Amino acid sequence: METLKRLLSLEGNLRVLALQAILSQLGFGMFYVVWQPYLLSMGVSIIELGLAQTVINLSSAAGSLLWGLLSDEFGRKSIVVASYLCRALSMVALLASRNPLFLYLFAFLLGFSAYYMQGNPARSALISESVERERRAMAISILLSISLATSTVAASVGGYIALRIGYRIIFHLCILCDLLGVLLISLFVEETLRAKRWDGCWISRIGGRLKPLRELAPLYLIVILQGLGYTAGYSLLYGLLVDHYDFTTFQLGMLSTAFNIAWALSSIPMGHLSDRLGRKPLLLASWAAALATALGFIYSKGFWGFLLFEIVSGFDPSMWTPAWIAYVSEKTSSDALSSALGSLTSYSRMAGIPAPYIASLLYSRYGFKAPLVFHGILLMLTLPLLLGLEEPPHNPLKT
Repeated sequence: METLKRLLSLEGNLRVLALQAILSQLGFGMFYVVWQPYLLSMGVSIIELGLAQTVINLSSAAGSLLWGLLSDEFGRKSIVVASYLCRALSMVALLASRNPLFLYLFAFLLGFSAYYMQGNPARSALISESVERERRAMAISILLSISLATSTVAASVGGYIALRIGYRIIFHLCILCDLLGVLLISLFVEETLRAKRWDGCWISRIGGRLKPLRELAPLYLIVILQGLGYTAGYSLLYGLLVDHYDFTTFQLGMLSTAFNIAWALSSIPMGHLSDRLGRKPLLLASWAAALATALGFIYSKGFWGFLLFEIVSGFDPSMWTPAWIAYVSEKTSSDALSSALGSLTSYSRMAGIPAPYIASLLYSRYGFKAPLVFHGILLMLTLPLLLGLEEPPHNPLKT
């Protein structure tokens, strides 16, 4: 708690981003739980839901790449604001999604914002550059913990609201909270990119960054395998739990709450461990938690089994996210950091483009376990790549 108070009091950007994260997750902590059941309640089929998720993955790949490239040219703050506005527009489209055209417009805008179940590269770079290297993973973990603590409360509340009042009020709340967050960032966040460029050569510079960075080649292979595996395993999970096990939105909210509690409570300790022990041990521990989760879901027979392994699942990102962002930031120079983060996320999302459709076909033909088995197989393929990573030394190009 003292670490949290000290960081939030000394780092102005972190303090503002913490408050913005609370506002954001008040709405989107509910949204993550209810949007798939909402579409199913409107008569959308599992196959159509898979197609919508595919659109999200496709536009996420484009958005992650574009926001990352633009952030390295024009600064972090303006790109963070633009991408949050894009997410707010996606909620407007969802409210009109009884028209199929707006359903896919919602999916496109949500993915393009690069804020759906992923880290926006401009925001990740902004956080990394707002604190010194020795506390970078801890800072990332603190903001994640605050965000998740809010989601923990919001998820169960959202499930209850959807059950008793309806879904649409949640989407209105998402719009309001994102607009308030944009106002906070616009007024109080300080730009961290020192070498912003506004000359006419920015298009050619962006073009030169489209190709993968050679020094990050193993990371691209890892995110490609994970993008396909995680998306196939989990992108339709809540919808499949409703369709196969008849889970209610309140039960889905409890699952999301359990996941968020585990992530939130372990996030700061795991960030501290990453700063002390290095990035690679935490990445490997995250892999082990991911495999245990997949196996647990495969063999679970009812709600309580899924609840238990949702808790195990929460340890996966709490170890992975701060270690991964810190690892990339320490392997990349500052003027290319956002581009590197964006391109890695983009490759992950591109790999996941066919995954929801594959998952829907596997489920339709082989049953509930099939997408999770597929995810487990791809996890095994990532292990040699993780074992081959080298712990990065201090990068003198970084602040």
